[in-house]
Amino acid sequence: MSGESLSFFSLFNRVDRIEIPILQRDYAQGRPEESEVRSLFLRSLYQSLIQSNSEGKQTLDLDFVYGNYQSSSVSEDDAGVSKAFSVLDGQQRLTTLFLLHWYLALADGRIEAFRQQFVLPDGQSRFTYKTRPSSNEFFNALVVSELTLGDALISETICDCQWFYLSWQQDPTVQACLCMLDAIQEHFAGHEAGLFERLADECNPCITFQFLDLHSFGLSDELYIKMNARGKPLTFFENFKAKLEQHIIAFDQPWPKYRLSFREELVTGYEYFIHKIDTDWADLFWPYRNTSSADDAFDDEFMHFFRFLIVVQALLERKEQPDQLSQLTQALFGSAGRLKEPSLSSYEALGCFSQAMIERFIDTIDLIYANGLDDNKIKPYLHSDSYYSEQDVFKRIISNNANYDDKLRFFAFYNYLEKLKDMSKSESLAELNNWMRVIYNLVENTITDSPTDFYNRLFSIHDLIQLDMPTLEVLKKDCKVAAFSSAQVLEEKIKAHLILKSKRWQKSILEAERHAFFNGQIGCILNFSGILDYYREQNDCNWSDVQDNQYFDQFAHYFEVLAAVFNKISQSSAEINYAWERAVLSKGVYFTQASRNRFNLLHSRDTRNNIPRDHSWRRRLRIGNLFDEAKQIFVKAVLDDPLFIKDDLQTSLEAICEHVLKTDSSEEGALEPWRAALIRYPELFDYCTQGFIAHNPDETVLLSQSQRNHYHCELFTKVLELELKKHRNQLQPFSLLNLESVKSRDYGAVIKITGYKLHEQHYQMTIKKLNLSFLIGFKAQGVNDYPAGLVNVLKYHGFSRLEDSGKDDAWYCEQPDIEKIKQQTFYFCTALGEL
Repeated sequence: MSGESLSFFSLFNRVDRIEIPILQRDYAQGRPEESEVRSLFLRSLYQSLIQSNSEGKQTLDLDFVYGNYQSSSVSEDDAGVSKAFSVLDGQQRLTTLFLLHWYLALADGRIEAFRQQFVLPDGQSRFTYKTRPSSNEFFNALVVSELTLGDALISETICDCQWFYLSWQQDPTVQACLCMLDAIQEHFAGHEAGLFERLADECNPCITFQFLDLHSFGLSDELYIKMNARGKPLTFFENFKAKLEQHIIAFDQPWPKYRLSFREELVTGYEYFIHKIDTDWADLFWPYRNTSSADDAFDDEFMHFFRFLIVVQALLERKEQPDQLSQLTQALFGSAGRLKEPSLSSYEALGCFSQAMIERFIDTIDLIYANGLDDNKIKPYLHSDSYYSEQDVFKRIISNNANYDDKLRFFAFYNYLEKLKDMSKSESLAELNNWMRVIYNLVENTITDSPTDFYNRLFSIHDLIQLDMPTLEVLKKDCKVAAFSSAQVLEEKIKAHLILKSKRWQKSILEAERHAFFNGQIGCILNFSGILDYYREQNDCNWSDVQDNQYFDQFAHYFEVLAAVFNKISQSSAEINYAWERAVLSKGVYFTQASRNRFNLLHSRDTRNNIPRDHSWRRRLRIGNLFDEAKQIFVKAVLDDPLFIKDDLQTSLEAICEHVLKTDSSEEGALEPWRAALIRYPELFDYCTQGFIAHNPDETVLLSQSQRNHYHCELFTKVLELELKKHRNQLQPFSLLNLESVKSRDYGAVIKITGYKLHEQHYQMTIKKLNLSFLIGFKAQGVNDYPAGLVNVLKYHGFSRLEDSGKDDAWYCEQPDIEKIKQQTFYFCTALGEL
């Protein structure tokens, strides 16, 4: 098998283009670590050119170049096809020869002659790489650029050119080309004139290779695997791009109008995509290249971004197809909102590659990069990140760490921005702020924790975007807002009326929303001020000017006092001895309900078991549910109590508690004992670290965590322990007091009083709750015979003997309430001390 001897210059008389195919590796001869190979090869080329005029010169033969012809269209404007030679072996040598021709043509002032041979009529290079679009773009730009050689390294001169994209610097082929050009400059700088003419001489070529078309010998592309097994495998991202480009070029629907800065005429979506993905869009992702993985490449970040938009478009396209939505979410969603990473074939099988998806991708990424970068970060549209942090959410999207809320806000922001693109900057910014404020409030105050929740809310946002009126007007007209919390939707509609009413309402509402506690949810203020009732009756807020002043003053007042409360207890209610919760409990049972007989006191700042979400004051103060609003009456009653003083919060709340505790238990309106105990003893709140108690008509149990399978204690047993501790000196001759909590439902907590010794024998007391009474026990450890004096004391104080099957001799006494058991215990201890 022999080939045809050709020079690089004459090869382009045989073919229209030379392509390095996508299955090839990157250009390696220019890598920094290949300096020795590079130097030896360039030295051989240089010697061959220098000696080309001498007698007896020998042509430098570079061995075989293998490949085959591929036919493909040059452009959509050209009805013909180009005869492209796809290189299977010889890539490194051909690339170096191409760069050498370009450099010598530039150095000798023969760049036009170079372009006549190596540039197509449409300005594209006849030598190109298909491994990466960025490599192709680089060669296209290089051959038509105007460049002047100077003292600087040629790579620096190229990188400083306007047409050079910074993102190209991370393309291994471009990196290698720049390195090779510097090496060519080093070897050939100051050379004698005319080397380009010698290199391009077709009659007397000084450098040749053996050109071999495999197909002319009946050989297939599979031979490449045997001939060149050194190829570097393409990354998933590179394969994805190549596959996607095949889909895009096959789309036959009309494209929106796209324009490239260097082209006067409009271009198709395909042309726009393949240019932008390795230029502007690559520049966008380059500063974020290590956000997801520290590989100094942005492949992963770009793929995460693309996956999100694939998911969004696929869901929107199947909005009316529940079965397909289920299939999509199972295939594409992982846990906690993260996206899975399916194979290319999986995306294809799910039908995710649509023209609409590409258009959405283009619209979104162009909006993100429209203002360029500032300090290697995207330039934000918004002046504040109160409602949306463009930088932070973008980083979470491209690292696949965005939760459902992030995804909804990202979609809402850029899709609404696209809607506003024809408005003036000031108008669009104002409307964008209104929109993102509402979206923030809806998303923040609606729980989204499943793919189904996510796509239902995505559809709702999409539907709202389609409405042709400003956001606040949409809400004022009572438009349906599906999928989000009905309570928050109701609140947003009322606030829309008020914000559009006047500037002072707008300022006051925004101030209340931004308070750290309320965080967009101010329904309780609307409720307490009477605005909620008015809106429900009239479906508007069109009251008189006099009423407006009244409602405004009430709104301002309740915001002020509630802000004072929640500022004070933001970190811990313990800071004011749980006085807030105790005061509200004095007005009524305000608890949230966890299950049939399990409730929450709302004082805990623990984050386990979704406590901030499901069992917090924010949850209790949500409007929209009549049961919740009924519980809010107790909060309002505290704020309206004459004893309440916002500037002396703890003292005034304690005064409210003391006032209600002074009410005689026989009087009408007196507190139930269990409520009175919780109000009187803040230590009971300390025991309930997550706020949970179990309560029914028969018992109240304090839970140390969230369930009875952890330590728990009956409420009045704990109260008794606290009372006994306050009078510890009256327990002598006993020295130790300990409450033993339990985990079992079958046994109750026990108070153990120990440390008493008589005649070298140790004794202990136990106290536990039995339904409606307390049982006090006394026993020795290890003996059956008690001293006569001790037996007499036991009998005198009402103890009865109970002999069990063991060797311990126990005595018991029952009392109906805490006061009686305290007296019994203190008197008995005094008598023991006299023995």
